[in-house]
Amino acid sequence: MFNVQCLKQANQYLMVTCLLFSTTLLSTKDALAQSDTAQVPAGEKSQPPMTDSGDRLKAPNLSSNIVVPPGNQEIISEIVVRYFDRDGNPVSGKTNPEVITQEFDLQPGDVYDAELAREGLAGVLKLGIVSQASLTLEKINESQAVMAIAVQEGSPISIGFSLTLPPPTALQGPVKPLPVEAVSDSADGFGAGAQIGLLNLGGRNQELDLGLEGGTESFGVNLGYRRFLRHNRGFGVNVFNRRGIEPEFDEGEQEVNLPSNGDPWVDRLGGGFEYFQPIVADVQGAIGLSYQRVAVRDGAFSADIELLDELGNQLTVSETGLDDVLTINFAAVWDRRDKPKNTTQGFKLEFGSDQYLPVGDADILANRLAANYTQYFPVPLFGFGQGAKTLLVNLQGGTILGDAIPYDAFILGGSSSVRGYDSSEISTARSFIQASVEYRYPIFSFNALRREFDVGGTLFVDYASDLGSADDVIGQPAVARERPGDGLGYGLGLRTTTPIGVVRTEFALNDQGDTDFIFTIGDRF
Repeated sequence: MFNVQCLKQANQYLMVTCLLFSTTLLSTKDALAQSDTAQVPAGEKSQPPMTDSGDRLKAPNLSSNIVVPPGNQEIISEIVVRYFDRDGNPVSGKTNPEVITQEFDLQPGDVYDAELAREGLAGVLKLGIVSQASLTLEKINESQAVMAIAVQEGSPISIGFSLTLPPPTALQGPVKPLPVEAVSDSADGFGAGAQIGLLNLGGRNQELDLGLEGGTESFGVNLGYRRFLRHNRGFGVNVFNRRGIEPEFDEGEQEVNLPSNGDPWVDRLGGGFEYFQPIVADVQGAIGLSYQRVAVRDGAFSADIELLDELGNQLTVSETGLDDVLTINFAAVWDRRDKPKNTTQGFKLEFGSDQYLPVGDADILANRLAANYTQYFPVPLFGFGQGAKTLLVNLQGGTILGDAIPYDAFILGGSSSVRGYDSSEISTARSFIQASVEYRYPIFSFNALRREFDVGGTLFVDYASDLGSADDVIGQPAVARERPGDGLGYGLGLRTTTPIGVVRTEFALNDQGDTDFIFTIGDRF
């Protein structure tokens, strides 16, 4: 009991430290963005450049809002991109103008279309290298105009506390946002990660990222590269190595260790390639090819490979204990929410398919399918402050067709599954269903560190079932650990949006009479 309490207290200190540290890093990023911007020679700040017609160019009304002129059937004679600092002074931009103009389905010689201009400006504002932008028409005569795009570039460096890429992505390893959270490839214990990225390399909207993660029961590294052809399409590659005590081999009524009495450490070494682009309106997709070599070891830094647990159950598939896992990965997101943060209405559907190809001694042949649907309803039941009151319903499900390997099976229980249970304490399964209902309401707001924070409350109920499929998983980790197979959790909590994400504090009970206190960073849905 003493160790558990210490770990939970250490976890809280770690999260609070990350929250405070993030504010310092955000200030550092702002300073870098300002100092990295090319300076205008002395005496020229009050004299902006000339337009083609000889008029002085006024400082643009840069904004993160999408506002474009209505136009009057003008012919676009030219499209120009101009760069400004945060004070509206002209600077020499580092971004190739083509990166900006390729967001628009308008070319010189086209009739100006306000709707196409609005869509293009929205794309520019979604570029991770742009802070603010605006669009104006500069008339040459009654029938022709120059379409001028003003841009304020962002920081060339990104710093974050999550290695996960925004969905969808087909890359594997620490960067992968899972379609459903009830999937292995995560570690127990408390931990933290940090990622630093170099953005807009060569002025072509390329980025190089290095991510590190560590904790009491995990550590890993990821090196990734992405090239954006537009804001929503491009390709990426990554290589990674992660070791951790994963929940499929850890939680349950019956403790099962290695023959040496140690915990199984899952070692994943691999990499992959992906291409991502829109499929249809509001649907983004990604497809890729990934390879992992997976082994179970008897310690964090051990080279010894373990094939069986202390009861003789398989931990991996091949006779050597080194499983070659080659997969074709597909992920898609259909997003019709009103806004990505503090959503009040709409829905989001995530889908994933991982096709395992038989290679090496493991010869794994399977397809893992998973789906995650969340619907948001504005329901003003009650609240204690100004803000949105939202009811959300989440449904998840998945199945594995073919070989259900334990380290890639579905895990049920935990802060991202059924709250009130520990991760995988309900089951490790071939198939599952899961449902959650959560009501979010405002409580109060406060100012700290020169930022405003909105604090809200939550009431929630979660349920999950493995549909009796736990004994179909190779090695039967859930059966060996006497996990129940289904479970119900409920409780209440607090949440606030911070610069590093949503900070959640929740108290949950389960149908076994156990309680759990959750303090974590990252939204549940």
